[in-house]
Amino acid sequence: MKFKVLSRQAFGEFKSSEPYIAISISDPHSKDVLIGDTENIRFLLTLKFHDIDSTLVNREDCTRCNGTGKLPEFEHVNNGICYKCTDAINIKSFDDKDAKNIVDFVEAFKNEVDLIVVHCEAGISRSSATAGALSLILNGSDKEFFKGYHPNMLVYRKILNMYKGIKDE
Repeated sequence: MKFKVLSRQAFGEFKSSEPYIAISISDPHSKDVLIGDTENIRFLLTLKFHDIDSTLVNREDCTRCNGTGKLPEFEHVNNGICYKCTDAINIKSFDDKDAKNIVDFVEAFKNEVDLIVVHCEAGISRSSATAGALSLILNGSDKEFFKGYHPNMLVYRKILNMYKGIKDE
């Protein structure tokens, strides 16, 4: 199985010469992405969750924002809220239901296509974790998704565990 990891923008511009299925991952309050290639897409799974890769910690313990709850360098994204520690907004993290949806989706359609396209907002973390886990399951290797990407390990681990029938508690 081939995989393509894209950003939200690149997915909107993506054209394929072959049939594919796609997994669209975005932040919970983002608008749905426009599909660039409506001719060759066979099925689309849409998921919405924040890009956090661990359980939330107390604000005092946060090494990312030093307990302030804000990241000034990301003021343009959700007012710079630190997703690692804040409880100021409703955080939707990747869960077992999301992992099951991905595993079931791919199992249902993997024999109909040779390409799976996965996108998230930036095409770096959630999408590479998803593609990496699925590549390990279907192809026996995930190495390409750990080069030039930063896979969200919560997403990666939960997909693999769901495939193996293990639910995180």
